[in-house]
Amino acid sequence: MKNILLATIALFVVIGCTPSGPTKSDVTINDRNPVTDQRIFAQINFLTDNPPITYQWTATGGALDIPDITPFSTYWTVPSVPGTYSLTCAITDKEKKKAAYTFTIAVRERSLQSNLVEANKVVLSITKESEYKTGGVWVSIKDNKLKFINSQINEDSIWSKNFITMLNRTDPDTLLYTLWGVETTGRNILELTSSTETTLVCSTCYNTDTINTMARDVTNTSILWVGTDSGLNYYDPSTTTWTNYLLAQVNDLSEGPDYVYAATNNGVFRTDGKTIYGGDTCAVLAVASGTATNAATDVWSVVQGVVQKNGKQLDAQPSVVVCSLDVDPSGKIWCGKSWWDGSQWHVVPGLESVQIVKSVASTEGLIYFLSDSGVLYRW
Repeated sequence: MKNILLATIALFVVIGCTPSGPTKSDVTINDRNPVTDQRIFAQINFLTDNPPITYQWTATGGALDIPDITPFSTYWTVPSVPGTYSLTCAITDKEKKKAAYTFTIAVRERSLQSNLVEANKVVLSITKESEYKTGGVWVSIKDNKLKFINSQINEDSIWSKNFITMLNRTDPDTLLYTLWGVETTGRNILELTSSTETTLVCSTCYNTDTINTMARDVTNTSILWVGTDSGLNYYDPSTTTWTNYLLAQVNDLSEGPDYVYAATNNGVFRTDGKTIYGGDTCAVLAVASGTATNAATDVWSVVQGVVQKNGKQLDAQPSVVVCSLDVDPSGKIWCGKSWWDGSQWHVVPGLESVQIVKSVASTEGLIYFLSDSGVLYRW
């Protein structure tokens, strides 16, 4: 459906350009007025008679992430302070001829929005578009079409569904962008693409089960993990078989950097068969930590109303602890309407008196909140 990431454009050279030096062909940026700490995408193409071209990106603040295979593009996490900033791409061709182009970006302060969905509509669930660096969220609205939202888009999809849980990804087997969703109690998982709607039946689930959460395996992305009130199951499309992996009430799944982690009523489990931490756990989040040469995984969890990190209770707790954990691109940990800065929790201004049941940090850095009454907010 929506592939909000701009397609990778192959670098090309046009013979017959002016010999005076490289010239700009076209420029693209997905948001010229982002909010603080938002990640945006920019690219620029130059033409020259003297390839190859080398690119150098600079910015007057924030952080740059330049893909190795497309050096003419960059992801830029803009600064945390509002103001006007510059993003510049300077290029040099084989004959040392140079050119440059500068984007001027006005960065806004963050503010709370509550008009993402019409006032008389109830949001049932939200999930992030996780495989794109400037992804948004999918929103399921009661008795209405699914909606896709990011910083630039707020549009209805072609599907009318009441999903209580969702997962989206480019299916590694079909190569189709796919949305998996569950509407009611039972075994059925709907698989939606732009042209098809099929049903995947979890044969190891019970008819009375509630499917609470789904995840893709991190080492074999063809494997689909499904957590229900009765257990953790997985589906292998190469053999079209379902397997029950764990008997426990599974409340949440997290696709960590090394394994999928499951929050269950008996503790946090890892999909290599190990029990990580004990306790009745309703939310889990596994994030990479350490360095490239000394990589590690931090496991956050909500255990009996308390936020833990690596099995230990934090000294400071959010004002309201809910069964929802996420991490934004800047590394802040979110639990409902509160974020952890490494030493203390902060509440989003305007949400102090609102009961938030779930928060989703989009990959572009915008945070979405679902209230207990079905109102969707963004910050």
